[in-house]
Amino acid sequence: MRYYAVAESGPDGGWFLTFPGAAGYSFAGTAEEIVSQAQDWLETTAMQGDGLPPSIEDGAAPPDDLSEFRSPVMVVVIPFVTTVTRAAAE
Repeated sequence: MRYYAVAESGPDGGWFLTFPGAAGYSFAGTAEEIVSQAQDWLETTAMQGDGLPPSIEDGAAPPDDLSEFRSPVMVVVIPFVTTVTRAAAE
């Protein structure tokens, strides 16, 4: 599955990561950490049963209005397979 995350620059550096259609956020210290931190957030959310955001495969579209976010901002596609799904596939 793939998910959209919005990466917004933090006031003191780093990137705040939000997920359209889901509550909560994550933080990455560098741009290189965005994907891994987003995957960690998705895994934790899945394990807690809080419900993942809609995936691209389920019809999620990228956000079209980024005006509420601090610049610079990026929309990042996050590949993700939960541990439960991985175990069932093996």
